[in-house]
Order: sequence, then structure tokens, then C-alpha cells
Amino acid sequence: MNKQSSPRPPDIAERRSLWQPPSERGVISTEGRQWLEENADAIKAWNDYVEQHGLPLAKYRQF
Repeated sequence: MNKQSSPRPPDIAERRSLWQPPSERGVISTEGRQWLEENADAIKAWNDYVEQHGLPLAKYRQF
């Protein structure tokens, strides 16, 4: 019989880090970081809009 060992489950700190955005985990590529920088104003404007008005089409969400 060939017994395979299963990978160990992540500890608490590792699990918490998985919930961070990729850019905060250092997993984002150079191109991705550049795209975020170039589009920072648009992203901020969208976030501000959602804060003021809520999500568009939110009434259709089923969760």
C-alpha cells in the first residue's frame, strides 16, 4: 500500500492572510500593480459612488 500524506492545514495566521486582497499579500504582478496605479482614480470614484448610492441592481441580488 502506498500511503500518501495529506498536506497540513493552514494555521490561523495563514488563514487570515488568505482573506487579504492579493495586492496586500504581495501576490500581484508588476503589470497588475501598474494597472491598479493607473486606475486608482476610477476605482476610488466607483467606491465612493457605491458608498453614497449602494450597489446598482442590488434589488435583484438573491443573497
